[in-house]
Amino acid sequence: MSPARVERRWQALCVATLGLAPIAARADLWSIENSASSRLEWNDNAALAHASPGSVNTLSLSNALNASRQLENSVTRMKADITALRQQGAGGQDRIDGQLALTQLFSDPLNSLNLAAQYSQDFNDVVRSADVTVGQGRRRTTLLSAGWSRALSERLSASTQLSVGRTAYGRALSGAVGFRDTALSGGVSYALSEIASLSLQASRSGYRAADDRNRSTTDAVNLSLAGAISDRSSGSVGLGAYRTASEAQGARLACPLATALCEAGLVPFVIVSERFASARRGLQFSAAVRYQLDPTTDASFSVARQQLPSGAGVLVRNDSLSAGINRSFSPTLSGALNYARSRSTLHESAGAARPGHQTLSLSLSKQLAPALSLQAGYQRSESDSSGHGAGARSNSVSVTLKYDWSRFDASR
Repeated sequence: MSPARVERRWQALCVATLGLAPIAARADLWSIENSASSRLEWNDNAALAHASPGSVNTLSLSNALNASRQLENSVTRMKADITALRQQGAGGQDRIDGQLALTQLFSDPLNSLNLAAQYSQDFNDVVRSADVTVGQGRRRTTLLSAGWSRALSERLSASTQLSVGRTAYGRALSGAVGFRDTALSGGVSYALSEIASLSLQASRSGYRAADDRNRSTTDAVNLSLAGAISDRSSGSVGLGAYRTASEAQGARLACPLATALCEAGLVPFVIVSERFASARRGLQFSAAVRYQLDPTTDASFSVARQQLPSGAGVLVRNDSLSAGINRSFSPTLSGALNYARSRSTLHESAGAARPGHQTLSLSLSKQLAPALSLQAGYQRSESDSSGHGAGARSNSVSVTLKYDWSRFDASR
């Protein structure tokens, strides 16, 4: 074969290889993970009421599905968690809880765009902020969010985030108020080293009760530091300030004529409805640390103060504290002990109510087979302000059997 023909064939082979490269880079990678579990629980006060109506036995069947599709510059993820519950006992309510979420990520060497939509339906068994003041009932939440980040240099990056949410409560839950909340934030992050970063973020968030009696707008700025403290520990700390401007619908006494006539009793006072404006400022903070005690034991601790929307119909300041310890007793047996406490300040409520809630939980998990596990748990919950303004206590014991199906991966 002549050198000219060899060179032409070599050039043709190079062109064919380069032509196939983009096709390989655009190959679809599919992944599906699925698990099913069955849980049996006994609770002596499932509704967390001041006077327990009696114990409730709950049998729940759950299925968790996670699917993803990955291309060269994008990732699509879908999550579906569905739980069917059947309850026997005083106040028991059969229901279906669940969560559906869809996330789309686009990225290139400098930019990243994240779009997400989420819908959840639950019975707010996990109390958040001041929901403890309105008891427990059906809660439906819809959330749309979008985020964008860009690398400005090797150490400096900028990001912005927008979210819009809506929460509604079932009619059976008296005193609960649905709400809409929005948040817009932006900030910069600087890598001090390979293990530490410094971030500055500014945000504006809005809260509006469904009955339009209360509205709030909060402007905040936060500075945070995160990184590894040692070979065994890591942590983060943040400090910021906020200003919240609120409008609340209220009533007052007014005189239709001259005030002196009403004070003299010649003309009766009348009740008029109007909006009252108020503003407050304060500090908000967060701190978290995780420490590896030994190869089989780790502990964590966190504390925070932040402004949160709530089903009480007002924006609240929530102070929270949590601590936990996890230990692996053997390759197939592990345990966890967790404590959480929160207190919410309802500024726009009469008497500035400050409901609190705390939980203590203990769990043990045993791997029976590579895909099968058994978990047993105990939890004690306490509230110092239930729907009627009184304290409440509950104890629950549960056993859960979980099976993880084999992960499915495919490409084309």
